[in-house]
Amino acid sequence: MSELSPRLRDEIDDQVAEAFDAYLAERLAEPGPLRTAVRARWWVPAVAALLGVAATLLVCRGWS
Repeated sequence: MSELSPRLRDEIDDQVAEAFDAYLAERLAEPGPLRTAVRARWWVPAVAALLGVAATLLVCRGWS
């Protein structure tokens, strides 16, 4: 198997990411369990992010 150049790999990664984003946007637009889960539990990632920030601040203050 031949090696791909880093530039070509990056281009392929970008295209795959764009295709996945488009697919996910289509799926979220349709009624169904994915859309319901994302909308119903928006607070879970928000709370996780806040806890992560709080933990980081506590650790950083302890080492200062």
